[in-house]
Amino acid sequence: MLKLYPLYLFFYSIFVLQSDKEVFITVLTTTVLMVILIVAVVIAILKYQNRTRKHLLEVNDLKNTYHQEILKAQLEMQEQTFRTISQEIHDNIGQILSLIRLNISSIKTEEDSHSARKIITSKELLDQAIDDLRDLSKRLNTEYVSRQGLAESLRFQLNLIQKTGLFITTQEVHGEERALDPEKKLIIFRIAQEALNNIMKHADAKNISVLLMYLPDKIILSIKDDGKGFEPEQADKSLGLQNMRHRANLIGAKFTLQSKPGEGCLARLILPTA
Repeated sequence: MLKLYPLYLFFYSIFVLQSDKEVFITVLTTTVLMVILIVAVVIAILKYQNRTRKHLLEVNDLKNTYHQEILKAQLEMQEQTFRTISQEIHDNIGQILSLIRLNISSIKTEEDSHSARKIITSKELLDQAIDDLRDLSKRLNTEYVSRQGLAESLRFQLNLIQKTGLFITTQEVHGEERALDPEKKLIIFRIAQEALNNIMKHADAKNISVLLMYLPDKIILSIKDDGKGFEPEQADKSLGLQNMRHRANLIGAKFTLQSKPGEGCLARLILPTA
């Protein structure tokens, strides 16, 4: 019996090893299958997320394109309206006022009489009205703005503001002015006009400064005032600010507005040119 015991241990060891091997293979196979399954699930999830992300990007692109097309159509309609009004001022209203002035000038009165002084005052008022309408016509005339340099158009706008006697305006131009696509130049000018109009309406400012910088790879336009300022959250809700940003996007530019209560406002447009 004792002699058979080692033989028994030998066969038992072989059986156990064989069983362990089968268990090991079973565990290994199961583990590999689970890993493959987990990898497949992860890949499927990543692909789904990628498709979802791509879909959202496409939807956002479509929304942006739609908004840009709507804004572009609105801008085209606005510019057409401006051209019509400008032409009407130049061809009709301006001529009518000029004829009225001519008729008043032909009235014969005694020198230094009350009537003569009234006529002189009326002629001066008419001259002022004609000049103001001429300036307004130029501001609205798309072709006039497109023909002028950007710096010259901005200077003209600031001079009109200065004439009101309510603001002190300054302008600086750094770098050599470069030719711009007429559409881009017009959009930049309209954005500047809206920013300046907002200052006149809401800022309670006294000083307005414009800085135009021509750098090798971009153009920077900054418009600063010393008005009452506002909270940034307040500006984000402004339809005018959204329109200015959308206009800037149309030409590949970026428009920002920085302000704090009591510290005025800084509007900045950056147009890459490289």
